[in-house]
Amino acid sequence: MSLVPAIPGLKVFPVRSHAEYLEARKLHASCYLDAGYVDSDEVSGGTIDDPWVPVSDYYVAVDTEDDSVVGTCRIINPSVCGFPAFTGCDVLSETWETFSDLDPNRCAEISALATTRDGIQNMAISAALYGTVWQECILNDRAYMLAVMDNRLMRIMKRWFHFPFEPLGRTVDYMGSPSTPVAMYIPRAFESFADEHPDELAFFSGDISFAELEHVAFDLRSAVPEYRATVIDLTKTDDEIRAW
Repeated sequence: MSLVPAIPGLKVFPVRSHAEYLEARKLHASCYLDAGYVDSDEVSGGTIDDPWVPVSDYYVAVDTEDDSVVGTCRIINPSVCGFPAFTGCDVLSETWETFSDLDPNRCAEISALATTRDGIQNMAISAALYGTVWQECILNDRAYMLAVMDNRLMRIMKRWFHFPFEPLGRTVDYMGSPSTPVAMYIPRAFESFADEHPDELAFFSGDISFAELEHVAFDLRSAVPEYRATVIDLTKTDDEIRAW
């Protein structure tokens, strides 16, 4: 990627032990507490408990020089609880035209992104984590990546990562910050990356070949309807983007 350099020695993978799982959850809680997304009374034993913890897979970014966890995120899997993007937000009626009859197993929600670093290293760690969840979605035939995304992060996704997330509903005050429920249709994301940002596609896709990505995108487009919405205006000044 031209705008976000890789960090030497950074590795991202699913948590490998209960201790690493707790470290990921504590990092999530610590970063969200520092950012004002949660209050101290919402953190117990160093972690945030919510209905999504039991149905989530956690991932960590590790600095292999000292084996320290420097970032984390999770994938919320389909369950009877639904997804936060639908249950906790003001979703537009037209959204349900696509999603009301959609197999929930075609969706995964990305959540709990947190890093210990600032500035460009924050960006690089976040990019590596999003690359891993992108790969997981491809390998598990997910057609949509969902999120309730802080609007500042949305602007970064648009400018730096080129992920074509689109709004599912109106911006809400979510965990103390203006956030928007969004979805990214993976077949269209692949097509956009392949046409306009092939280097980014290679970065995010890791060992998954373009031929395999094209095959998966074709199969998903044949089986799962595409949701389209008016693209969110993410235009902000460079100072506002750097302040994130």
